[in-house]
Amino acid sequence: MDDHLDLLDVYAQIRNESVEYLISKYEAIIVEKNEGTNDYPVTLQIKTIVADYEVKLLISLPFNFPDSFPKVKLDEHSFRKLYPLPHLSKSKTLCLFDDVLASPNPANPLGVIDAIIQKAKEVLTKGVSKQNFQDYTDEFETYWDEDSKGSYLSIVEPSEVPKEVYLVPFTYANWRQQGIFANQKSDAINWVQNLGGTVREEEIAKVLYIPLSQPMQFPFPKSNRDIYHLLKDNKLAIQALSEYLTKHKRPTKVLFSMQSDGDYSWGVWEHLPPMKEVVLKYKGWKRIKTSMDGFRKDSRHGLLEIVKEFPKREIAKYSVEDVRAVRLKKRGGDGKSENHGLKIAIIGCGALGSHIAQSMFDIGIEHLLLVDYDVLSFENINRHLCGASDVGQPKTEAVKSKLRKHYPTSQIHVYNRDVLSLLAFSPNALNSYDLIIVAISHFPTELRLNQLQIQGLINKPMLHVWVEPYLAGGHAIWINPEDKIHLKTLFDESGAYKYQILKDGNKYTKKELGCNTSYVPYGVLELKRFIFDLIMFIKQQINVEPRESKVFTWLGNLTEQRKSKRLLAPKWVGATDFSLRFYNLENNQESVD
Repeated sequence: MDDHLDLLDVYAQIRNESVEYLISKYEAIIVEKNEGTNDYPVTLQIKTIVADYEVKLLISLPFNFPDSFPKVKLDEHSFRKLYPLPHLSKSKTLCLFDDVLASPNPANPLGVIDAIIQKAKEVLTKGVSKQNFQDYTDEFETYWDEDSKGSYLSIVEPSEVPKEVYLVPFTYANWRQQGIFANQKSDAINWVQNLGGTVREEEIAKVLYIPLSQPMQFPFPKSNRDIYHLLKDNKLAIQALSEYLTKHKRPTKVLFSMQSDGDYSWGVWEHLPPMKEVVLKYKGWKRIKTSMDGFRKDSRHGLLEIVKEFPKREIAKYSVEDVRAVRLKKRGGDGKSENHGLKIAIIGCGALGSHIAQSMFDIGIEHLLLVDYDVLSFENINRHLCGASDVGQPKTEAVKSKLRKHYPTSQIHVYNRDVLSLLAFSPNALNSYDLIIVAISHFPTELRLNQLQIQGLINKPMLHVWVEPYLAGGHAIWINPEDKIHLKTLFDESGAYKYQILKDGNKYTKKELGCNTSYVPYGVLELKRFIFDLIMFIKQQINVEPRESKVFTWLGNLTEQRKSKRLLAPKWVGATDFSLRFYNLENNQESVD
């Protein structure tokens, strides 16, 4: 409690010194003061000159200044005089620093105040003299959003020509978005249903999508006429818009995109029902006109409407967030999407298989087949991807549900029986996948799958994965179908693996009272560490040509194994913790990492 009071005292002292500094140097006056729980306890006003204009800046000091930047706004009179300007919002607030790129210097609070005021004057001066109008385009989505009547999502793939796409309205708790745009109706419906949202099917509609050939310039369109001038040099776009408006009743939405430096910005404009006030020559009476001259009441001509009959009719604007997987990968990762089109089958959805499934998305793979006959139980949840709320569900369904909510563009199929049952009824079921990962730790089944691969009935690479007790080690065997490698040659007659870490791994298997209660003890933290290195191995294998059949050996915390009196196999007595080994199955070459 004392530390809390001391920190508040420190902030209060710096704030008081800053107020005195603003008053003495800038002749500031206090316009608001609230030392309670207010995030901005004090606001001061200063006068300054910006390009021959007298401007009043309102500087609000945050409660934790100088650990956060002050907020700078314009007073009402200054705002009405200068707005619109780049970096000046409708809330009268100036956007001065990007919090990701800049932070205040806590050791120099008075210097921070000087820098804030100088930056405000600089931004306003450049805006008044139109030196930074390009910033409107660079920050288009921010400014478009200020006039937005609502918000949508989009998974539409950009194109070079106009096309019709689908708008699928939906309801999802706590979301402000009203719907999602997609190339195909089914894609949008699946996206919403993956999240558990409710599709409003009766409101699904086709919408015109127009890719703008050039970034939109400020001032942004406000009327039908502005839209025409925006598109007039693009014959395909004008023709598509005219036909679309002629065909559909108002209000009519148009999705658009524009590209800059490889990135896309999105938005929607909406043509509203025709309406304008007309002054009659006779006695100057006024009436509201809602239809076009020479056309029946319900007839339309899109181009004439926006150019001649109702050019001043305002448009509505809506903001759009691009939630395509490729964009989110770029925004939240390295932007690489070389694995996006790959499909992976995962046999076994226990702790190991479930975490592997999630990790597939980390390397850009979103199309999975999950195969497992088992049901999730309380005994599983400590190290499984899914938790107590999923107990009682088939493991495949639980994993699918969790992943779909996180990755709504995913395509996940499940089979809730044994993999051999799947192959008995559908021998080619696994051959449409680029890689088959086997994480079942059931040797007879793995030998059978290996035999089917050698016989050519399974013609895709297969990765056999398992871990040892206490995560002393983890193993993966990548076998390409053309190499026809016999899995059993890597095991001795007793079933011991050639590269086993513990001298007698089965000795450390645990068992509870009851039938079929044996389990391999290990923790989820060590499991995730193994899977990280495993996924990097998988990524390397699927992105290299020619692919080689390989053994991957992951050595865990060997120091801990020694402390716990667990004997290591002779091969690993001198090995180091958390190291890797790779063994080429074709030429018997071993490498160490």
